[in-house]
Amino acid sequence: MIAQKGRTYKEVIGQITVDSLDAIIAEKSYTIIDVRNPKGIETQGSIPGAINVPFDSIDKFIEEDNTVFNNDNSILFCCTGGVMSYMAAMKAQEKGVKNVYNLEGGHSAWLKYKNKTGNENE
Repeated sequence: MIAQKGRTYKEVIGQITVDSLDAIIAEKSYTIIDVRNPKGIETQGSIPGAINVPFDSIDKFIEEDNTVFNNDNSILFCCTGGVMSYMAAMKAQEKGVKNVYNLEGGHSAWLKYKNKTGNENE
């Protein structure tokens, strides 16, 4: 596990599980930021309503785009497997962004969940 000042990663950045994602999408209480590159989204699809900000651009996006980070919504980062989005969430938190979360297992886990529950068309 990744540790920071004696805490495990799940204590540093909150983890949202894929079984909570449908409610999050419906409620629109989170801003979802997908940090995969556009090619990955093109081939794998994306979570409805997610904003694509490639990982390499996340620092610049945080510094320049105040509309995403200056509202009451929590920020949920996602990627293919949950690692790059966790790193993006850490960057955002280090830059002072509040209410930052990571999609545990990433887009891949969400697709598996949707296939398992029979909602693969969403």
